[in-house]
Parts: sequence; structure tokens; C-alpha cells
Amino acid sequence: MDAELRFFIDRGIGSRLVPGGLRDAGWALTTMDERYGSTRSQSVTDVEWITEATSRGEILICKDRAIAKRPLEAEAIRLHAARVLVIASAQLTGSEMLRRLIANESAIGRAARNSGPFVLGVDVAKLHRIQLR
Repeated sequence: MDAELRFFIDRGIGSRLVPGGLRDAGWALTTMDERYGSTRSQSVTDVEWITEATSRGEILICKDRAIAKRPLEAEAIRLHAARVLVIASAQLTGSEMLRRLIANESAIGRAARNSGPFVLGVDVAKLHRIQLR
């Protein structure tokens, strides 16, 4: 992954398996637990981490597709021109989430160079746009 791109991993993705695998593949990232601590990260609101991570120029990776539909989160994405990647299946294991991200690495790199706001779903072999509310 291009060294200029930095990612922020939401707590729903986890703090070990997926981040570790992405780092092994050359991705620069910070997890929610690393930024806020494991206790505080449990109470950080979506609007707060969207705002802060976006202000740092990070591309957001989360597991909650509803982030594009809930009014406060959608407004934060729009207001801060966030670039968001969503792995939109609660049933996926960490290994499968990692596989999807790595399989789409080139497409993610291209998309991440665009300005936001956008929310993209990460499927098995492609990205698809998720409409913001």
C-alpha cells in the first residue's frame, strides 16, 4: 500500500488480527484502541472518531454499514469529507475481513486518493458505493 495513505481502524474490525495483517502487507494504520486506549475506545462516539481521524487525513475502515444511514454519522462524514471503507457483514471472521481488504488493495489505494466524502463497501472482489443519507 502507498506509504502516504494512512488508515484508522474502528473497534468493530478488531485491534489485532486485521491490523496486524494489514501492517504486514505494508499498510500504515492506527486502531481505535491505540489512539484512545482499550477502556476509552469503548465509549468514543462514531461522530468523535470520524471527526478526529478525518482531521488527521486518515481513511476510515469500519464494519457498520449503518454509519452511512444514521443522521449524525452521515452528517459527520459529509461535513469532514471522510473517506470510509465498510466491511458490511457482521458474520465475517477477522481472517475474512483481512482477505477482503487485501484482495481489494489496489482499488482501495485508487479510491483513497480521491477526496471525500464517500462510503465504499468492501466486497469479496470489488468495492461498491454506499449512498450517504
